[in-house]
Amino acid sequence: MGRRAALLLSLSAATTVAACAGSGSTALSPADQADVARVESYLNGLSTFSAGFSQVWPDGGVGEGILTYSPGDLKLDYTYPRGLSMKAANGHLVLRDDRNGSVTHMGLSHNPLGLLLAAPIRLSGPITVTSVLRGPEFLQVSLARTAMPSDGLLTLQFRDHGGALALQGLRLVDDRRRTTTFRIQG
Repeated sequence: MGRRAALLLSLSAATTVAACAGSGSTALSPADQADVARVESYLNGLSTFSAGFSQVWPDGGVGEGILTYSPGDLKLDYTYPRGLSMKAANGHLVLRDDRNGSVTHMGLSHNPLGLLLAAPIRLSGPITVTSVLRGPEFLQVSLARTAMPSDGLLTLQFRDHGGALALQGLRLVDDRRRTTTFRIQG
């Protein structure tokens, strides 16, 4: 399977992990609620975030490039495979492959990536926090759509140093248990 097809398959994801959340309501402890509020504040406080990334597709293939994010907008410019770019905003994703001139459009209303593109981001109501994990200098929050948890699971991974968060990675899991991971560099 080509990288473009693998990217589209992984991004047109739904999840089995989120389906385990049952009705879409997960009881969060007061500590979890405080961490979720910190994540929400961090994401909404970004004006523009740009960093290198490495990606692992479900088939084990790799990609890398520059990720640029601001609330409501995500862009991936790949340096490998060269010529590939993705832009997600306004409920849609556009994937361009300059190597063959193809352009693919996709809706994000049933895609876990869409959970990251609201402006402002609210990690309640239509979004359910399915889990909060913390460790030494580490915080991880997993999200699903409340109305349809099988649409996908998005996990955000942060470095948590002295109470200051820094995005370290993203993980998307689809309904076929395919996982795509992004590691943020720097």
